[in-house]
Amino acid sequence: MSIQPHVLFEWLGYAVGGAIYWRTRDLSTQPQDRLQRLAIVAGAVAGAALGSKLIYVLDYWTMLQSQPRSAWLGGKTVVGGLLCGVFGVELAKANIGWTRSTGDSFVWPVLAGLFIARLGCQFSGGQDLTYGIPTSLPWGWDYGDGIARHPTAFYEMAGLIAIAWLVRVGPSRAIEGDRFRLFMVCYLLFRFLLDFLKPPHGIPIAGVLVPDSYAGLAAGQWVCLAGLVYYAGSIRRWITSPAHA
Repeated sequence: MSIQPHVLFEWLGYAVGGAIYWRTRDLSTQPQDRLQRLAIVAGAVAGAALGSKLIYVLDYWTMLQSQPRSAWLGGKTVVGGLLCGVFGVELAKANIGWTRSTGDSFVWPVLAGLFIARLGCQFSGGQDLTYGIPTSLPWGWDYGDGIARHPTAFYEMAGLIAIAWLVRVGPSRAIEGDRFRLFMVCYLLFRFLLDFLKPPHGIPIAGVLVPDSYAGLAAGQWVCLAGLVYYAGSIRRWITSPAHA
């Protein structure tokens, strides 16, 4: 039995990310009570699962109407999973009364997991729905339809390296949780811009799902903008805080 590259690298990304988290997590930012820790994890998992599916459905709403149930259940989006995972954690923390930020421990695991998973996206062809629009650049990639397209998964991998460097440098006068907030801001902004190199902003591959356009943007791009609004307070603080105050 053959394993699709997307599935193989996605699960490898989960495994590597989980191992990094287990070795580097900061237990001082988490509740000592085991049930409370499980509540936070459950909030993250539930939020990520719901958000990744919801934004996928919104992205492909029109074409999914004529598809079997497997098509509705099979897809997911990273930006929806990340942002709704954050909301799930915040709801869980509010429910148990935990006020400290828990996000910093997840930055390197998420970065590593995303980087590895994107390899699977790149080598899974057009059916993975992460392919780019046509390009005449010499590194254009044929995803199976005979047309050179932007290898957007490779672009994202390069972007993740740049984001890792920015997170490593960090904002001035950082407070607890800023490393994760900076990662989210950088990733959401990067994905908003990167998605202009994907359908519906150009010619899709025939025979695969084509995302809808909402006022000129894909659903995932609107989610990125919503996330940037959510983090607007942190962005303002980083910009206005003097570097050596």
